Amino acid sequence: MDIIKRLSEKLKNFGSRSRIAIILGAAGMLLIMLSEVVPPDRSNDKTSAETGRENDESEEFRQKTESDLKALLENIEGVGCCEVMISVEGTTEYVYAENISKSIDENSERRSDKLDENVVLIENSGNKQALVKKVIRPQISGAVVVCEGGGDIRVNERVLKAVSTALNISSSRVYVESKANSSKRGI
Repeated sequence: MDIIKRLSEKLKNFGSRSRIAIILGAAGMLLIMLSEVVPPDRSNDKTSAETGRENDESEEFRQKTESDLKALLENIEGVGCCEVMISVEGTTEYVYAENISKSIDENSERRSDKLDENVVLIENSGNKQALVKKVIRPQISGAVVVCEGGGDIRVNERVLKAVSTALNISSSRVYVESKANSSKRGI
């Protein structure tokens, strides 16, 4: 409090313009200090739970696709036991159903269009949820297959065609390799 009294006494000695400038400067510094103390509003940011759920769904999609592809490839003649790894880009995205209404307001001098978009909500077990119109899965960007028969060029070609067809990716994004013998690795 002693500091405030000294400042107010010194301000009385200055002219009115200087006094206003000092007061505004002090108020600005006070606002800057307060902005560091008060946490920012993050209500529009995605919560960590939502982001975690999207990552879990993407990881689940990747693992299921790898498992299904492995089961498919092991049924191809000459492939034998295999391991599959795929890489994905992006996360699972949801497209929600919307009610769109358009209104036109015409005056004698001008015309204005108004477009309202509202997400369709449904009630599920007492909770309101947005109606999902479409789910967009992550894009598969490549695959690696390591199999016992990968050293045979005919098996390699069959695996390459099967993977590129099943995942709908170009064959240049698929790599097939033969599995190492466990005796060579010291296992």
